[in-house]
Amino acid sequence: MSFSSRRRNYMLTPHRRDGLIEWMKHMLQHSFVLDCLAQTAPTTFSHFEDLIEEHRSLSGDDTNISKLQRLVPTIGTFHTSLPLTIAFLLYDEKYSVTSRRHVTLSFNEIRQILNLSQVMALCGCDLSTSSLVGPHLTSPKIKPPISSFTGPKIITFDGDQTLYSDGANFTSNPKLAHSIYLLLKNRTTVAVVTAAGYEYAVEKYSFRLTGLIDYFREKGLNKEECGRFYMFGGECNYLMRLSEGYELEPVAEEGPGGWITSTKHIPSSPGNWSQASISSLLDVAYESFTESLSDMKITGRVIRKKRAVGLIPQSGKTIPREVLDECVLRVQSALYEKSVSYNSLPYCAFNGGTDAWVDCGNKRVGVSILQSYLGFSAEECLHVGDQFLNTGNDYAARGCSPCAWITGPDETGYILKKVLEFGGATGVVGGGGISPKTPSGGMGKKTLSLGDMTRRASVDNSDPIITSDRSKTEAVMDVYTGEIIQPPAKKSKI
Repeated sequence: MSFSSRRRNYMLTPHRRDGLIEWMKHMLQHSFVLDCLAQTAPTTFSHFEDLIEEHRSLSGDDTNISKLQRLVPTIGTFHTSLPLTIAFLLYDEKYSVTSRRHVTLSFNEIRQILNLSQVMALCGCDLSTSSLVGPHLTSPKIKPPISSFTGPKIITFDGDQTLYSDGANFTSNPKLAHSIYLLLKNRTTVAVVTAAGYEYAVEKYSFRLTGLIDYFREKGLNKEECGRFYMFGGECNYLMRLSEGYELEPVAEEGPGGWITSTKHIPSSPGNWSQASISSLLDVAYESFTESLSDMKITGRVIRKKRAVGLIPQSGKTIPREVLDECVLRVQSALYEKSVSYNSLPYCAFNGGTDAWVDCGNKRVGVSILQSYLGFSAEECLHVGDQFLNTGNDYAARGCSPCAWITGPDETGYILKKVLEFGGATGVVGGGGISPKTPSGGMGKKTLSLGDMTRRASVDNSDPIITSDRSKTEAVMDVYTGEIIQPPAKKSKI
């Protein structure tokens, strides 16, 4: 058996790390050790801002490499400026991290500060500080816009572990549903961009969003507002839209106004893929997953769809995270080595939390298509997801959209709360757990809940047949295959 450099360097492969956050954490460590975090951290975050701005100014310049890229070679694209200093001060005001003496800023806390700064940047907040006390900026004030909503024009969401628990459905989450409802009311387009692919079997996607769609029906969204809600299945393969009858309907692919026809100018669009490339990609993925299944004695099975291959657990069994990561890294390596036959076809190989998948296309393609088809720029967009490690399927979206990295539906709700508040949305006060703005325009007592959260929600994923909160007498669906199973008819008593 060959001993490749990839395998020798496996321990050096940061497949469960983020280069930028790890570097920022390291830079802040010195201040913490010297017990001067309160004095120096705001300045350090200000330097981070400067490095990001210099990196943005050199975007597209192949002759120069930014200082930040030298420090963090894996750095990607920043679509907006990031007010990190003000975000840190707000976070510190709420959680007093600079008062700690034994525990420094964690990965999750820096991630949350980045999220907060991204939301403020997208909402066009007027950021200012009211005073200077020594070297430390204090009492930051945020002045939300007072005219029409100035938040993102389009917000795209991952599905599993972003809108609903991993492997479950959107059944009942009135606070999150109300936030999405308010976005639609304030003329923001909302799209769920999910790896779940059931072709154009709209009832299967609707099944997974039942609670959300029912909430829209209950609140009486009009035709125009319903028309701003989209569902993109299979990463970027099956586009649907909500009708005025609260049903998902396929968006025409070809012809005038067809989404594939309209986006063929995007090189990575599905309209430019060849069937030979698709078949070749899926063949390699199927072979790799089948080999992993045998080598590691995984209690699972490999399934093949029209544009995806998945390694899923057997009913009642689970596959450990480490094993899924190994399967993903193996298939990524195999696809890289054999990419000659499908080098024009984008793909995504990722750990889905309870399963591993290879999809034709990825979320960069899906979000780019929505931006082009609906006429939005990257600076008007926000993608919210939980899978931003390089074995996750939200990772690719960084290339075309500002992103918020969350760890579960609760964090998604809090991010949307801040989007609505900072963007000056109408109808925010009082509904669905959305708190009013504080008089000063600052964070106030009710603020973004940024406490550490578990990477994966504690849900029972032992069985792929998901019932969620439904009665056992109702239909259930296998989220892997999309098979909807009707319960046996009750026998009448004689």
